This record gives sequence, C-alpha cells and structure tokens, in this order.
Amino acid sequence: MTSLHRLHDLVIASNVPIAGVPGAEAGDIDLHVTLDVARETHALQKRLIDGPLFTVFRKRDGYRFDFPDGTQFVIDRDGTSIRASGPPELAAIYLVNTVMAFVLRLRGHEVLHASCANIDGVAVAFAGPGGSGKSTLAACLAQRGFSIVSEDVTALVDHGDRFEVLPSHRRLRLWSDAAALIYGDAHALPWLAGTDWKHFTELPDTPDKRLELAAIYSIDDRRDAAPHVESLSPRDGLIDLIANTYHSVRDASLLPTNFERLGRITASVPLRLAVPNVRLDSVFDLADAIVDDVRNLRHELASGIRPAPRVARVHERDAGSAAAAPDAVR
Repeated sequence: MTSLHRLHDLVIASNVPIAGVPGAEAGDIDLHVTLDVARETHALQKRLIDGPLFTVFRKRDGYRFDFPDGTQFVIDRDGTSIRASGPPELAAIYLVNTVMAFVLRLRGHEVLHASCANIDGVAVAFAGPGGSGKSTLAACLAQRGFSIVSEDVTALVDHGDRFEVLPSHRRLRLWSDAAALIYGDAHALPWLAGTDWKHFTELPDTPDKRLELAAIYSIDDRRDAAPHVESLSPRDGLIDLIANTYHSVRDASLLPTNFERLGRITASVPLRLAVPNVRLDSVFDLADAIVDDVRNLRHELASGIRPAPRVARVHERDAGSAAAAPDAVR
C-alpha cells in the first residue's frame, strides 16, 4: 500500500510509511520513494565525494549514496525517484536530511544547513555546522510557543529579491543533555532509530505553508559571555552562508547559479550572528535574544529605519577552552 507524505512542499509516494514525515492528501506525486530494495553491489568509478559519513557516486542516469552502515540510496538525475536499501527506520533518518537536501538542490532550490522557526508570521533561520545547537535552539523556541518550520534542512524558494522557506518535518533530534534540559527527563523521549545516539520528539502539526525568510542567524563560537546577537558584515555573512549550505556533492553544473543566489540572499535578507554561551542552560537566553532581535528588525523595517551598519565578526578562539566545556550548547 502506498503511503503519501508531504516534505518541503513535495508530495512523496512511498512503499512504506516514512517515520517523522507528515502525511499528505492525494494529489500529483512529485517524488517516488521505494524503501528496503535490493542493494546495488556493482562498483562505480566516478566518485563525487568520498568522506567519513558517506560516499557519493555519479551514475549514468543519476547518483548513488553509500553509507558506512550499508544503507544505500539511488537517486535519478532529476530528483523524482529514490530507491533505498537498509532498515526503513534508519533509511528515513538519512532520507529526510542529507538525501533530501541533495534532491532539493537537484530540483533547483538553495538548501541551508539550518533549522527555522515561525516568529510572528515570518521564517527565521539559524544556521551552523553539526553540533552548533540548531536543534536545541529550535526546541527552546518550540517551548516558547513558536512553531518550527524546518529542522536541519531549510530549503528556499527564490523570488529574486526575496526568499521563502518550504515547510519540513516535525521531528526534532536532541542529545541527551539537551533533551533533559528542555523536557526534564531525556529518557521520556524515545531514541532515534532505536539506538542510543540521539533522542527525538514529535512537534505538533502546524499548517503547511511557505513563509518569507526574514533573517538568518549564524551560530557563532561559544563564548564566556552572556548570549547575544551581533550584526554581520556582508563578507562574513556570505562566508557563513557558503559554509552552511548543503554542497557536499560538488557538481560543477550547480555552482555558478548557487553562488549568484547566495549573493542575492546576502543582499536582501538580514544576516546576524547568534553568540551562545558555553553553558547549555543559557540557550533559553539566546532564544529570547533572537526573538527580541527579530522583532526589532521588523519594527525598523516597518518604520523605514535603515539598519545599523554591519560590522566584521570578532573571533574569540583564543579566549580559553570554552568550546571544550562539557555542558556546551549543542
């Protein structure tokens, strides 16, 4: 029996239910997913990337992702079909993150390594590498009553001088210490895919609609100071955008359009620096600082006030061993 889902505004038809992905009504199918198929065993020569997390090959008619645990995805060149081998629950984890990010790029979207919240009717993204605290920040904002638009993968719709965020799944993944801080007891949350890797929580369903991207907050190095927000220069903002987009597969045919689009994002969307403290429990203060900053930005925009000049980032990498603190924000 076919299971229908909606993810990033795509209607997905799958041969088995995809854990953590909202259901969809019947309609035109954008993407066909087949889980638990036979694994390809023949060797491929053209490697686009060969890293510790996965290997990507270019095939004559598409691409193949091989993960170290044996899970495999075969994607057609247009991003309309995915065939996966491996346990369905484990495959679903890879599917909604790394694999979908690549599929969305094939379909023409810019994709940020970011989570995103609906703050007063607009989309606010917070970007950063793995372990920077995106999911923890999203969980804090959810506890504050804000709905989460996307988790870890934020796909954009390009309208020239403005951008919209596509709605994603409702599952947040948290390390045990973050889950305990936000929900009181980490063990009250199930383990992801039955492993002792991360916990997850399902957020309430919210209306699936695109939201205008109002700001991007780049999560900075942790500092021994109160959590706060700073401005970012266009140069630093662009560098952070490049670092925090899903470009693990370096297909040269995708790059020129991508860099031109990142430049327009930098020019049209406020780019800010979210500075966390070394202590995990300070993440609530960072969430409040971001909400206040968003509201100030929106007020200035509505009042016709020009934003303050953006300044270059001040790094504090030599200010001690804060980043190694055991209770650092994740």
